[in-house]
Amino acid sequence: MRLVTLDSREVGGRPGICLPSGEILDLSASPSGMTASQWRPQSVVSVLAEGDDGSARVARLLAEVESVPEGQRQEWRRTGRLLPAAGTRLMPPIRRPGLLLMVADRSDGGSLAYVKNPNSAAGPDVTVPLPEGDDRQLFLVGMIGLVLGRPLFRGTESQAARAIAALTLVADLGTRRFSGGPDEGRTDARQFPGACVIGPALVTLDELPAEEAWRVVVRVNGRGTGFATPQLSAALGARTLAALSSRYSFRPGDMVGLATGAGELELPAASEVALALGRTLELRFKTGS
Repeated sequence: MRLVTLDSREVGGRPGICLPSGEILDLSASPSGMTASQWRPQSVVSVLAEGDDGSARVARLLAEVESVPEGQRQEWRRTGRLLPAAGTRLMPPIRRPGLLLMVADRSDGGSLAYVKNPNSAAGPDVTVPLPEGDDRQLFLVGMIGLVLGRPLFRGTESQAARAIAALTLVADLGTRRFSGGPDEGRTDARQFPGACVIGPALVTLDELPAEEAWRVVVRVNGRGTGFATPQLSAALGARTLAALSSRYSFRPGDMVGLATGAGELELPAASEVALALGRTLELRFKTGS
């Protein structure tokens, strides 16, 4: 399933699910007019935290949506329960992660884990303004976000694998290079509003082939970066998460961003950026002066 958070008058947004038709079902509004399910999740995290029970409830709900006559669908479109994918504003799929932990590559071949300010999170199609002052250059590290659906602390690889409920795409931005030079590893330049673009959806692992690598392509102003293909996979994600859990305690809704190995990009002042995980997910945003 593919879960999104709809931009709405509520501070935390409203949970939604992407349908095969290309529309989005507002899960907060969906029980009205339905008989088989009166389930009303408060957020995408509450769906993930229910594990198999949450997936089963979503499956029953989707089956009911598919079975209703077109007249009922038209009514849902009129009242906003069914929304078009194009033009519907989305928040970050998890409005405010409890823990936003990034794992980036260092120039010496090692890695560094650091916490990003949850207030730096932004949703898809955002325009990230260049910060004021001297640091007006933006640098991008493309990442895959592992979203947890259950608590984890000092877990094994198998426990970590079960704790990963979904994936998303993450654009980790900073005003200084993360690797190389005198500022290597400096994270305070990666905390400003909009410095962590996330989305557009959370994709559960059943939508991805279990043994395939998670390959992310980055395009800037329509051109691919040309970096080597990374080798992230479900096995590597579980191994990394298990190692992190020896030092960090995780809860449902926390997110771990793993650098794809494609390096760090210096973005032009005005850029249109797209990160794509195969044909499964595509995250778009812009930078502006």
